[in-house]
Amino acid sequence: MDINKIFGAFNSSSRDEGHWNYYQQPSHITMVDENHPRYFVKMFTKMILSYTGYSDKIIDFFASADPEIDANNVKRAGECMLYERAYEYITKIDLHDEYHVKIIFQEANPKLEEALNKIIFYFENEEEYEKCAILKKYLDFLNFSS
Repeated sequence: MDINKIFGAFNSSSRDEGHWNYYQQPSHITMVDENHPRYFVKMFTKMILSYTGYSDKIIDFFASADPEIDANNVKRAGECMLYERAYEYITKIDLHDEYHVKIIFQEANPKLEEALNKIIFYFENEEEYEKCAILKKYLDFLNFSS
């Protein structure tokens, strides 16, 4: 058995050259960079818009598991955690950084606008007006506001 033929079957001459090449990611597949502005915008949007779809199921699950659990308190705690985390994601976008601005404009769409409006509505109800003002800057910057 010729080990070079085995490695040659995988189009790798690294064994012939006396060193190993690490697997290279195909160019059409992108790696997720959790510190990239696109990731921040997409996570923000996904969190806000996906929450309402599964939150009721989770709350029902906890309520049926333990009837003494106050479902309203669980719901409020879940919403609080969600909106605070989503707020952290969107505020990582620096509107003074050219690259961040480029990315947020590339990601600007009706879903992002809807998510921004939902989070502002939430923080208005919680009377956290400082956060509303910061979030409104994103709406204004993207010309979503009227």
